[in-house]
Amino acid sequence: MLELSDDLLRPMPGRIVHVSPLRSSPAAGTWAIVVPLAPFSATDHYGPATFRPGTGGPEIIETAVVGEFIDLPGDDLAALTDRTFDFPVNPHDGYIDASIYLGGSHNPVDITRMEFGAARSESIDVALHAAFDFAQEGVEIANRSAMLHVTLRFEQLD
Repeated sequence: MLELSDDLLRPMPGRIVHVSPLRSSPAAGTWAIVVPLAPFSATDHYGPATFRPGTGGPEIIETAVVGEFIDLPGDDLAALTDRTFDFPVNPHDGYIDASIYLGGSHNPVDITRMEFGAARSESIDVALHAAFDFAQEGVEIANRSAMLHVTLRFEQLD
């Protein structure tokens, strides 16, 4: 079973999106995040035992932590600046619906805390407290927790 090391779990700049409450969508009025990971190599895209740092291939794994239906205040970064928000784990009300696609499956990720820094014109830094559950989908990667530090670029979906 693969231990997903910090060498494979390296976040890159991502996106934070506010979905307008006027949108005709179940996500209306909520937030979403996309946190891409730095690409890494594998011999077999579906075989975690072959995952390794670097981009020498022969296959390159590109994936992201995606979180949706996030209940945060406001509709811009000012409402998030220098604030911390705690969330329950799935399936409790208010959890963040998050996952990462690895090993041929969408694996649940419990994001239990978001610690925001100061907002800049179009971005904000955040520390995400995350627990990765690969066992639920039977993927041969050990479950683990991590804190992901990332800069998110703001987008508004009207």
